[in-house]
Amino acid sequence: MAVLRGYAHCEICAENYILRAGVGTEKYQSHTFDCKSCGIPISVIVRANPPSAHFEPEENVIIDDSEGENAVVLNLHPFFAFDSKEIHALLAFPSLLYCPKIAPYLRLVPQEKNLVIPTHDIALQFFVPNASNLWNTVKNIFLLEERVGQNKRVIKAIEHYEKQRQKYFTETKVCNSKEVAFNFFDSLFYPRFEKLLDPAIELIYAIKRDYQQGFAEFCEFYSNHIKAQHSRQYFSIFSDYFKIYNQLSQMVVHSRIGDEDVDDKIVGSKSFEAVKLYYGQAYESLTSFFVIFACLNNILVGRSYDQFQSMTLNKYMKDVSKEKKANPFEQTQPFYAFTDGLDSTLRNGSHHASIWRNGEKVFYRSGGTGTQREITYSRYLHLCNKLTISLAVLFIIELKLGED
Repeated sequence: MAVLRGYAHCEICAENYILRAGVGTEKYQSHTFDCKSCGIPISVIVRANPPSAHFEPEENVIIDDSEGENAVVLNLHPFFAFDSKEIHALLAFPSLLYCPKIAPYLRLVPQEKNLVIPTHDIALQFFVPNASNLWNTVKNIFLLEERVGQNKRVIKAIEHYEKQRQKYFTETKVCNSKEVAFNFFDSLFYPRFEKLLDPAIELIYAIKRDYQQGFAEFCEFYSNHIKAQHSRQYFSIFSDYFKIYNQLSQMVVHSRIGDEDVDDKIVGSKSFEAVKLYYGQAYESLTSFFVIFACLNNILVGRSYDQFQSMTLNKYMKDVSKEKKANPFEQTQPFYAFTDGLDSTLRNGSHHASIWRNGEKVFYRSGGTGTQREITYSRYLHLCNKLTISLAVLFIIELKLGED
């Protein structure tokens, strides 16, 4: 992955900068950082057509032709974070640290000991180029399917998706919307995507096999009363995610490979105003979708899908608070694994906008009036990604409900 170098100064206080940005797979990358001198947010854009790229000013910044006096080095990267000693280092190359983390999970590279893998291969194999634009294609396929007489446009959109992915994975073959969705989210979020999906699907198929009537009754209820609402909510939350993808993607590697060593990481781009509400939105969506697991768990333990141990489905859906939605299936690990990353106090702060950033820390109050808490900014992004991966897997699970 090439490193773009450029020069700029703050439009407010004239602090000079040497900007170093990893040129990722997105053609448009927006980066925001606090001016070291005056603290005002500075935003620059990387316009990329790999391997060429250039900086453009966005807010409170002037792009210069040459290095200014006493310039501060600032490193930016769309997919990687930095250690504290690297964020202002002139020779920082985070890809050298992240490549060994990612290499064991690459699908097209032989797993050989001490294998050296080119950085550009990592970028093309582990990340989905132009993911934000590609999401629009995925979403449009499903939206077109809902409309009468749009079959030709659906086919055309599927073919477009397939051609875009074949640029990097020549063997890509997708024939319908479900295969498109699986290919997209699996490519974007593996291996965690598979670690969540495989056990859950195996259990659901076992429930379908062993409790055929109960499973069929649930699928009928799902199709008639839940499916349409959930579909709209999925498209909404995923669209929100890809609007801020260039912020969250800086930490997504950790969420994908199950690396919790994130608190000492520093991301170069911090557009907190864009991401501060996302955790709460993702939490709300994910916990509302837990009704799927709750109903399936009822069948698993020998009850009707709509009968819980001490309440009805109607009461569960209307009266049970979001932080308790997973309680009915807490002993069913393939389902309960989807709760990883849920924090009700952080949700309350994010959902009610009682959340703010100061440097590398995020502070929040539960409900706006509770005890002040804090986490690192990198962990906040990490948790946002973890919830999104769980949402993506649940989306695929819902697409599979009712399949023969």
